[in-house]
Amino acid sequence: MLGRFNKVFGIQDDLLTEQRRFVERINQTAIPPIQSLHYTPSYREVFEVVCYWLGINANDRISQANRGSYSYSVSIPSVRSLTGDDFMGTIKVLSLLYQGLKDNPSAQQTLSGWIETALDQTTVDLGITWNDGMFYPSGARELDEPLVEETFKWLADFPNEKADFLKAVTGYANKQLGEVIINCYVAVEGVARAILDNKKTLDNNRDGLMKRLQLSQEWKALLSNFINYANEFKRHASENRHKLNPVEVEGFLYMTGVLLRMMILAAKTKPKD
Repeated sequence: MLGRFNKVFGIQDDLLTEQRRFVERINQTAIPPIQSLHYTPSYREVFEVVCYWLGINANDRISQANRGSYSYSVSIPSVRSLTGDDFMGTIKVLSLLYQGLKDNPSAQQTLSGWIETALDQTTVDLGITWNDGMFYPSGARELDEPLVEETFKWLADFPNEKADFLKAVTGYANKQLGEVIINCYVAVEGVARAILDNKKTLDNNRDGLMKRLQLSQEWKALLSNFINYANEFKRHASENRHKLNPVEVEGFLYMTGVLLRMMILAAKTKPKD
């Protein structure tokens, strides 16, 4: 609604303003239901595990919040005491809260819903996306959805490879570029083994994969370059880790999404002789 108003009147908000609005929307909608939890798990349990992940002493925080109190009930500090109403602090804690609610899928779904709603209300691109309980920096938005977010859905029947692809995306989010290359390679290797029904390395499955996917000469070259790029990095990881080009790594991540979808689609069709 605000975005439409701004468009009509030619108003352009700045990023810091929209980040602040996002935090306030989250504070009003996503946080209260979590702080109201009494079981499976309780808010105290969620608070304690999030504090642990953050490297904060939850017991000290709780003791401080109840100092001088003579009530029988124990007051648990708010989520905002962990985020400090800071944008990066908020998205970090939201990701941890989602993981802390793993035993309560309904609460996880509610949290995701409020996060998605808050993102939909933004008038400026915040540079982040929310997927599978984690925030990721958005690259080219027109590519992120089909090549990154949708790939998780395509990998539903490949849980190990889905976990590998998640590690790759998380590595990209944390600027650990080497992790992107390694885990993308492992994800493609795993799906290749599944559809070719063997335990060979991706390098040794190269020819079989090309045949199974019925690739043209041009696409055979692309697949070979994908494999060679990863192998070259693995052979010289210690000396080349700092030399990785972030733009190339982002392209490698997108290429992985393309290859995985091609492979999974091929797995659903009968191979031709």
